[in-house]
Amino acid sequence: MKSKITMIEAQKRKGRFNVYVDGKYAFPMSENVMIKYRVFKGMEIDAELKNKLVNADEVSKLYSRAIDFLSHQLRTESEVVDKLKKYTENEQHIAQVMQRLTELKLVNDQNYANSYVRTEVRKQDKGPNNVFYKLKEKKIPEAYIENAIQNFYSDEDMRENCTIQIEKTFKKHRRDAFKNRLEKTKIAVMKKGYPMDVVLSIMDNMEFTVDEEQQMELLRKQFEKVWYRNRRYDHLQRVMKTKQSLYRKGFEMDDINRFIEEKESEQ
Repeated sequence: MKSKITMIEAQKRKGRFNVYVDGKYAFPMSENVMIKYRVFKGMEIDAELKNKLVNADEVSKLYSRAIDFLSHQLRTESEVVDKLKKYTENEQHIAQVMQRLTELKLVNDQNYANSYVRTEVRKQDKGPNNVFYKLKEKKIPEAYIENAIQNFYSDEDMRENCTIQIEKTFKKHRRDAFKNRLEKTKIAVMKKGYPMDVVLSIMDNMEFTVDEEQQMELLRKQFEKVWYRNRRYDHLQRVMKTKQSLYRKGFEMDDINRFIEEKESEQ
């Protein structure tokens, strides 16, 4: 004699039910599963059907968690899988949920890559190389990344964004010697993901103005600081170490020598 479902009781949570078999609580079930399998009071149930309903409910709950996770922002396939692994170790259930999400186009790594690239282009911050590696860190297939960059990060966008970053970075290092200022700008912009040949090409065609008075004042301050720091050395060593230090900071040797001569004439 087969068992029967003797009662289906609504839970406090909307869309969730408790199923009783032969007068005893057996398992919970979602409304979606109940409709899909046409579960009703008085229905005969065996171990195989019970197992099918329990598994279907687990998948249904997992799917709801995935939908909730996706409701806030776009997610990569890897991010969704990692999230679902916090709720279950059943790889088959996760695979079923991911298949359904993919079929409904709720998860699509190409769409994610396209959206990410378009956003970064608008931000005018990261260059295409950084965009590539950021997406790769998110486990997006390289083919999808390359396709997104090719379609949504044009050479014109790259040169425009690179120019903006060069201007911004050069201004940021205004307290550095002019030569170091240029070098720091070049390195910083390359680190943002812009190709070296593009950075050099744009910088070669830009006019960087030098405030001679500000540079001399900057050198004067640095000279006094370094000269004082090297006071423990004899005069020849002190001069040599001061020159080396200031030259490494990007100041011109002729200007450094002039300050050295002024200092020597004071003594």
